[in-house]
Amino acid sequence: MRGGIKKKIVLIGLVAVCIVLGVLCYKTWFAVFFITKFLSGRRDGKQGIVRSIIIPWRSYRLHLHHWLLALILGGVFLVKGFYVVTPEIFYGFLSAAIFQGIYCYEDWYRIVKRKGILPALEEQMSLATVFYKQASEEGMCLPRG
Repeated sequence: MRGGIKKKIVLIGLVAVCIVLGVLCYKTWFAVFFITKFLSGRRDGKQGIVRSIIIPWRSYRLHLHHWLLALILGGVFLVKGFYVVTPEIFYGFLSAAIFQGIYCYEDWYRIVKRKGILPALEEQMSLATVFYKQASEEGMCLPRG
């Protein structure tokens, strides 16, 4: 199953939840969808207003996407029968966060990423570029290569 089919399944599940829970769920869903869209990164890999939760572990990075956190939270609260507010508002809130996280990003399924050498190399190259620019502005002799 690729992205299009998965997005349709999520959308069907969302519509089913909102039909069961009612109009208040729809209103909450739309408000939270636009709020999460505003607060999150504009595209894959870009930091939004609210920072992502990334946990380093050995040679990996665990990215706890907001949709994953909302799904876990909703599942735990559903099993425990606990609601912070009415179920209509609570599940409208969580389903909007889940939908926005899956629908708006192509990398929504990438939770575990291997740490690579490439970012460190890019950082070293950018530092070298800054050094050479500063040195050339100050008139220092630089080796040619």
